[in-house]
Amino acid sequence: MSVPRHVNLQLLCYLDALVAERHVTRAADKLGIGQPAMSAALARLREIFKDPLLVKTRTGMEPTPYAVELAGRVHEAIDLMDVAARANRSFDPSTATEHFRIVSSDGVAMLFLPGLMVKARAIAPNMRFTYSTGDMRRAGEYLRDGEAELVIANLREVPQELHQSPLYPQRMRCIASASHPAIRGSLSVEQFVAFPHVVFGAPPVTFTSMEAMVEAALARAGLSRKVALRVPSITLSPPIVAATDLLAVVPERVALESAAALSLQVLPVPFELEPVDLSMFWHARWHRDPAHVWLRNAMRALSAELQVGAPAALRRA
Repeated sequence: MSVPRHVNLQLLCYLDALVAERHVTRAADKLGIGQPAMSAALARLREIFKDPLLVKTRTGMEPTPYAVELAGRVHEAIDLMDVAARANRSFDPSTATEHFRIVSSDGVAMLFLPGLMVKARAIAPNMRFTYSTGDMRRAGEYLRDGEAELVIANLREVPQELHQSPLYPQRMRCIASASHPAIRGSLSVEQFVAFPHVVFGAPPVTFTSMEAMVEAALARAGLSRKVALRVPSITLSPPIVAATDLLAVVPERVALESAAALSLQVLPVPFELEPVDLSMFWHARWHRDPAHVWLRNAMRALSAELQVGAPAALRRA
């Protein structure tokens, strides 16, 4: 899609606001101009692009598919210019006011967020953060569409426009109650599939690569496991397992730290399972942004500290 040369940046900003607000007056208010000026800009844009761009419906104004595509390109260009402008200024974390949205699982958040906030409060006290969970199959969309600035996950397929950096090594372990009626210090494949499991993956987090890897490994062996309970948070699994004969597969650090507080056995998964190492992912438009560079470096430093302070069993592995 090519943009006519005689379209200036101001008109494109008007288009971005019109599609976002779906209302001429609200778009005008958003940009601090009068409604007649925005109406004139819409007429000019319609003439240039030979498309109505916004059409009246029973529920209000709606953008045409062409307008949505145009606005997406315009919004991306505006983001790139904004990032370029920030990259050319000096960056002082003590006065930075950026707001970063981070998407990960709750287990990953428990691992990283306390330390990140300690660093931020000490070094960048005016920065703000929002954490949320999400379907990691949509990680590329979250970053591309501006719903998040950083994703921390184990992704099997990484969209081309994303940058990534290894962050934290992870292996999986099976947990069982210390008073389990049949499992005493070792776990066979037969026991793994005989007893029901607590599985991480319920709304709003309906898919996890960790559980998908377990299912795939079992399927390759012609096996499947019984699922007694699905939970939206991996932190719910250990106390439920400790109180029942259910099993669960969790990251090794979650298993060991939970076993320190609960009556649990931490056991090897009784079949080959790939590591689920964590990486952080970000969109290309943030790659040179100085505040985002600070955030990534803070996460790397935090990861190194966590590995040094890991439980002894993790350090020996």
